[in-house]
Amino acid sequence: MTPEQDRATGTGDETRDEMSEPSAPEEAAWERVRRSATGMRHHEAKTATETARRIAEDAPRTGQDAVIARAEVEEWERITETLTVHAGSYDPESDPYVQGQLAGRARRYRAPIPHR
Repeated sequence: MTPEQDRATGTGDETRDEMSEPSAPEEAAWERVRRSATGMRHHEAKTATETARRIAEDAPRTGQDAVIARAEVEEWERITETLTVHAGSYDPESDPYVQGQLAGRARRYRAPIPHR
């Protein structure tokens, strides 16, 4: 299981005091994928996942580019998996993982949860 999936399912190393925080470029990559995925149905997200995988594999990437490409592929995979059990189109506002992230940030920074 990938670190992204561990964060999504909560099956990461529970013995650690804190989960490692994603980097700003990773979070930006997830946001780009979520915007692109909004309104897509499962078959469309699956095609986008396959495209992201091909792009990540074809382009030699190192350092930050590799981190961003991996984050994009992992987020497409997570969204595609979410749509496997969800009839309809993708909406970040009904994505439990995204809403959990927002709630966690709000608790961590003691700020209200942003409404989109």
